[in-house]
Amino acid sequence: MALGRTTRLPSLTGLRFLAAAAVVAQHSSLIWTHGHGENAVLLRLGFAAVTFFFLLSGFLLAWAWRPGQSVRVFWRRRVARILPSHLVTLALGVLLLAAAGQAVPLHAWLPNALLVQTWSPGFDLLDPGVNGVSWSLCCDLAFYLLFPVVARRAAVIRPERLRYWAAAAVAAFVLVPLLATAAPPLLDGPPFGLGVTQRQIWFSYTFPPARMPEFLLGVVLARLVQEGRLDRVRTWHGALAFALLYPLDHIAPLMFGIAAITVLPLAALIVGTANADRLGRPSWLAHPVAERLGVLSMALYLTHLLVIEHGDALLDPYGTADGLRPLLFTVVLVAGSLAAAWLLHVAVEEPMVRLLNGPHRTRPAAVLTTAHQRETP
Repeated sequence: MALGRTTRLPSLTGLRFLAAAAVVAQHSSLIWTHGHGENAVLLRLGFAAVTFFFLLSGFLLAWAWRPGQSVRVFWRRRVARILPSHLVTLALGVLLLAAAGQAVPLHAWLPNALLVQTWSPGFDLLDPGVNGVSWSLCCDLAFYLLFPVVARRAAVIRPERLRYWAAAAVAAFVLVPLLATAAPPLLDGPPFGLGVTQRQIWFSYTFPPARMPEFLLGVVLARLVQEGRLDRVRTWHGALAFALLYPLDHIAPLMFGIAAITVLPLAALIVGTANADRLGRPSWLAHPVAERLGVLSMALYLTHLLVIEHGDALLDPYGTADGLRPLLFTVVLVAGSLAAAWLLHVAVEEPMVRLLNGPHRTRPAAVLTTAHQRETP
């Protein structure tokens, strides 16, 4: 395997913060609608951010994987990275609901705590549990469990055949919405909105096997970049393609707008940004400030919705804010989300990684960043 000049990818870490910011913007639109739904344009942007993070998860894990790496050590590192922060934010969410006088029954938090809630067709994205964003961690956990097998298989694919595997993964992005659209008797049920049922959105958006193609494509892309077969791809290629296709994503049927339309531009964005680091090209995304914000993105993902939902209920309990007040509330709550993310990162995430991994077992954050050091909405 022809490795690049560096194993560090600070530009991808910086880029991850921009994706997390898109998710924060999506959920911040709840402030402007007084909790009655998210802005439609930002909703599709949040969908694209989820696709980006699942692609990135596969890419970064495959980039950092080395032959002979212990599966047990790999799993321990992944669990140390996400589980303590997840459980702390879940407990905080339960306490906030209890303080607001809302009952929190066992079925509302236990599947969430175990990260199994999205395996059930009864999962409702409109009522996703105590900390709604944690649904995507169910997918991450499935990715982590399968990754050692996937990595070993991907490592033996001949370089000239990698593009066929990438094409197969892309084809799966189209197959999933086709299945969801063509199987209404199996996926019938209460409406989700935008012309789809809750079970259709469950199957296409939150069911872990349906998101596996994004993760697998990320793994194959890492191999392609390491083999030097995508050296001509630049960050601006993916950014321009996304800008051109995003309006189409907005008007496409929701099932196809989840991933099928934006996956190739986002893949190009990841590849081009990785090339900038691997080939020594200058990138503002590698600036220390951008990289530090990227390191906080997992914590930001896990805290921001709690801050926005409960903070907005405190600042505007009757949903009557108008004029400049929604803008002021947005600024305050986004700043509060960043502060909460920093606190979670330094008080929970970093200490637990050191405790569970040992001081000499950690890898650079810019190498082992994962999608769920992303959000998903």
